[in-house]
Amino acid sequence: MIKHIIFDCFGTLIDTGNNSIKAVEQILFNVGANVDAKEFYEDWKANKRQKMNTSVFLNEKALFEVSLAETFTKYGITADASKEVKPMIRSLFADRFVFSDVHEALAKLAEKNVDFAIGSITDTEPLLYYLELNQLSFSHIYTSEDMQVYKPNIKFYDTILQRSGWLAEECLFVGDSYIDDVLGPQNIGMKTVLLNRKALYKSTELTPQPDFVIHSLLELLKVI
Repeated sequence: MIKHIIFDCFGTLIDTGNNSIKAVEQILFNVGANVDAKEFYEDWKANKRQKMNTSVFLNEKALFEVSLAETFTKYGITADASKEVKPMIRSLFADRFVFSDVHEALAKLAEKNVDFAIGSITDTEPLLYYLELNQLSFSHIYTSEDMQVYKPNIKFYDTILQRSGWLAEECLFVGDSYIDDVLGPQNIGMKTVLLNRKALYKSTELTPQPDFVIHSLLELLKVI
């Protein structure tokens, strides 16, 4: 029986929009680089992702700077990453709002007497900022910065269970990333819901399968 729902935040509850791309465009303009912003951002994001599970934990702000320096080098850009990263850091506090189905879904789910939590790979301060901005209230909030570990490391999910006192088999993890929000939680025995808003995943091609695939948070009402 599901008693607890753990939500990913960005891309699941809050729409990240195109703030990151805008930040990259500003950075490339500032350094005078004639580079495709989307291509640069994908390389930067991949580099940042590789560094998330190294032996020494770095918070998201530090990861952005370190990975930007290496991405600059890849593209032959000679610039001070610690200075030029600022547009991306500012973007962490840009206007980002909940998807249109979020408030209604959470209100209806609350009637089912389940606990809500957020498990996000962000820094704590930006997450709290967006929760307040969007009038979202969660009694259980877990960030990578606070727990000193990123998804899909099993320690991320285990730490949530240890701190909450919840049992894995009573938890449902809901998110938009197959690796972070399906494979990771399944490794510790949680049920999983893949929120496939933009149809980025073909469910028949996913192995192992999520327990459920939905396209709107309102569909979660049928799962609980």
